[in-house]
Amino acid sequence: MLSSAVRVAIGVERAGTQVTIGSDGSLPRGRLSPAEIFRIFFKAGCAFGGGLGILALLEEELVTKRRMMARGDLITLWSIGRIVPCGTMTSVTVAVGHRFGGFLGSLVALVAVILPGFLCTVALAAAYGVLGHGTPLAYVQVTLIPAALALILVSAVRIGREIPFPSIEAVLTVGALIAAIVFRVNPILLLFGGGVFGAIFLRRPRRRPS
Repeated sequence: MLSSAVRVAIGVERAGTQVTIGSDGSLPRGRLSPAEIFRIFFKAGCAFGGGLGILALLEEELVTKRRMMARGDLITLWSIGRIVPCGTMTSVTVAVGHRFGGFLGSLVALVAVILPGFLCTVALAAAYGVLGHGTPLAYVQVTLIPAALALILVSAVRIGREIPFPSIEAVLTVGALIAAIVFRVNPILLLFGGGVFGAIFLRRPRRRPS
């Protein structure tokens, strides 16, 4: 699992996915100390809403606040993480950790993002004898679940901001949505198909050297 996610990070770097100063104000890529990586990913691991909740916090920390990544690069890593043989956010965590801290950064990021969920699961399992037969769990449906849904919606909106309207990308997005919901096409096939379509039809023309 770890090696496949590290290959994602290395493969993206070799493919030329670099952060450059662009219209979104992103800055060139730097490095983070293990303590900084741990703090960022521990905070992300505390997010409700699953992978999109974690993605939203990573975007806030690395794209909005620190400006160490372009939003498009983070979405690219997330998209690649959808097709590697491990959890999506596990791949993103290891890839981003490797990007800013090398192999040690990958290990630190992975431990940090897993630790909050591990501790919460152990605590809830130990307390289930009390909570499982009372009313506290009933409050989850009216408190934590709506908050998690809000985080997921915010993440979806942020991801959607990368798509210009109107454009071929927007048409491709709507087509993928219809294929997934109406025709129940496998998401992996949609990702591969979108990647092939983009590589063929949406490539930016190379600039000729002056």
